Amino acid sequence: MLDTALGQFKIIDLSTHIAGPLAAKMFADYGSEVLKVEPAPAGDPARSVGPFFHDDPLPEKSLLFFYLNCNKRGVTLNLETAAGRKLLLDLINDADVLLESFPAGYLASLGLGYEDLEKVNPGLVVTSITPFGQFGPYRDYAGSDLVYYAMSGMMYSSGAHDREPLKHGHPQSFYMGGMIAAYATSAALFSRLMTGEGQHIDLSLQESVAAHHYDSATRYSYTGTIERRAPKIESGSFKGTRFEGIVPAADGHIAPTMQRGRPTAPFHEYVTFLGHPELDDTKFADRQMIAENREELDEVLLPLLKQWKKLEYFNTFMSEGFVAGVVQTSEDLANCPQLEHRGYFAEIDHPVMGRLRVPGEMFRLPECPWSLRLPAPMLGQHNKEVYTGELGISAQDLVNLRQLGAI
Repeated sequence: MLDTALGQFKIIDLSTHIAGPLAAKMFADYGSEVLKVEPAPAGDPARSVGPFFHDDPLPEKSLLFFYLNCNKRGVTLNLETAAGRKLLLDLINDADVLLESFPAGYLASLGLGYEDLEKVNPGLVVTSITPFGQFGPYRDYAGSDLVYYAMSGMMYSSGAHDREPLKHGHPQSFYMGGMIAAYATSAALFSRLMTGEGQHIDLSLQESVAAHHYDSATRYSYTGTIERRAPKIESGSFKGTRFEGIVPAADGHIAPTMQRGRPTAPFHEYVTFLGHPELDDTKFADRQMIAENREELDEVLLPLLKQWKKLEYFNTFMSEGFVAGVVQTSEDLANCPQLEHRGYFAEIDHPVMGRLRVPGEMFRLPECPWSLRLPAPMLGQHNKEVYTGELGISAQDLVNLRQLGAI
């Protein structure tokens, strides 16, 4: 059995916020030595993003920062100073990967572009995450999760057709981008095994979201059809009916369907499991009749569904082979028996916040498993350990670098 899957790699994480730190975290979780290099003196802006532990908005209590930066050591560095730039070159000398999320061209303007770094370390893989990529007419534009959803086309097809386009609630573009950055970096490292050469990965967050919206672009390419938002319905998805959408249960919301395996189960079979075998199926004998009598179907089923507790409905129908869904709150997720059984959540001690429970493995590698070894670093926590202990800088020089604002 291998100790770790990715323990042979050293990653310098210059990125901030979500996408880059998530990519670096995926390497760290499977054994890589990841050094989080934060801008001095304020650190990663994610430290100021909530939610905060006990609603106390301090840099060491951002739960977003904590989750994204566990298993990493942390130092501070000011690349606007000559001394700071020299320290970065020293850090990447024996590194395998540099992850960064600066605006396109920023590092090159400091003499730290890929061509400069390649001279120091020819095998280095540099992964650059930007809103629109390293070239193109939008290269220098700023971005946000809202912008990426809008510019990817995904927002145009989300929501009801008589309302404005809808953005998803969670900042998924950053997590999509982070996962893509991780596997693109892995691919570049695999390529290096054969070529011995590093490369510069150019990752656009707009393209990361657009790549998940491929069906609309493909449909337009072949048919000229512009996919629009769904017809006006209060909820649900089956030709205007609310049943088979998201509907109220006694204690939340469920997604009921009559689908049992590939085909749709007969109405009488569904209502038998619902506890009402006496209901007449004359108007709901097949899918066509259900479509023609959808309002009456709602009138019959929705009041009955509202009497069920959501998890009771989910477990009853899923265990009988029906397709059913339950809308889980964050409390439900934290207490989900499936996640509990698989050991999804992990705990670790933090020097300021104490013992915390966090989401764990995204995927399982039984022969070289995931592990939670370190809490997210305090701001500049490992400056002395890295700069003095590993780069050989004297204690006095470390003081001088701090006075110069280089760290």
